[in-house]
Amino acid sequence: MYHCLSRRPEQRGSAHDGWSHTVPQASQRPLSVPARTEISEICGAESIVVLLEGMACLYRLLPNGSRRILSLILPGEFCCGHLPDARPLGYAIGTLTASSILRVSPWSTVQPAGGNPKILDALRCHTLLKMNMMQEWLCNTGRGSDKQMAHIFCELLVRLQAIGLADANGFDLDITQADLADMIGISPVHANRVLKLLSRKKLLEWRSRRVDIPDVPRLKAFAAFSPHYLTSPSSAALPCWTSPGG
Repeated sequence: MYHCLSRRPEQRGSAHDGWSHTVPQASQRPLSVPARTEISEICGAESIVVLLEGMACLYRLLPNGSRRILSLILPGEFCCGHLPDARPLGYAIGTLTASSILRVSPWSTVQPAGGNPKILDALRCHTLLKMNMMQEWLCNTGRGSDKQMAHIFCELLVRLQAIGLADANGFDLDITQADLADMIGISPVHANRVLKLLSRKKLLEWRSRRVDIPDVPRLKAFAAFSPHYLTSPSSAALPCWTSPGG
């Protein structure tokens, strides 16, 4: 179950050597969480929470009752609490699918590794990457819904490939069209129309919880997608999103 943690690219090198072995030892038992469950209460200044399996998201409920998803959380990524003094206000974290999470004490995580500061650097790198993703999503809000949606599918392909959960031309995706709509800020009906449009253009197919992308370069060109924002901001020599064999 800890395989995704060991494959997080920002945890490679000496930081990864201590982190990947320390997390299972310094944690409680994994906790199964049903889909559509808020897990924000599990987070706090005394613990960090790691997603082991499934998919979660950072979101905010707007005054009109609608939800806006601001970023996606994939296996091996921190849900919250990894920087105790930087907790967002007014936001929540919840699961989109049935998931498994792990609670970790940050002090228990760092100290057994000999106080290696690179472990904390890896946590900061993760937070900066999340900021990059949210900024990219924000920049995309001025584009058409079809381009925004195509961009999200491109991002998911790259991120899931990095942890071995996608092949060259697709991946499993067990979320709803309503979830996808909340990532873009459109209605589920509109999201369905956009998906049909992308299908007619033979850019992608999403059926039976499976996304198939027949021509990945063509989809990336349509979305004007570049994975530069998925690269570690701390060092150009440390790409945080590369395939396991790359």
